Amino acid sequence: MRLIICLLTMAMIMSFFYCSYAQDNQYDIRVRELYADADGRAKVVYLIPIEVKLLDISEDANWYKVYLKFNIGPIEVKNTGWAYIPIGNILIERAEKSKVAQK
Repeated sequence: MRLIICLLTMAMIMSFFYCSYAQDNQYDIRVRELYADADGRAKVVYLIPIEVKLLDISEDANWYKVYLKFNIGPIEVKNTGWAYIPIGNILIERAEKSKVAQK
């Protein structure tokens, strides 16, 4: 009986934690489709079977806070974390190359 009460209490605490993840997030952009080209009118090549949301972007645009949610049978898995994608560095390099090319 104590084990059941302990497990129920832990489940309630974890559900509260997961439900309150997006309180102060600046962005809430859902990512559901992968397109053939970088155009919203392009053909959708894959529908992502999990929920993916962009929640925040670091100041240098290299780190992205992402929320993932998916189901494995009756179990729902939710995770929030930061992913390193060096887009900020790539944009800086492109700007520098275009400045050099213009001279």
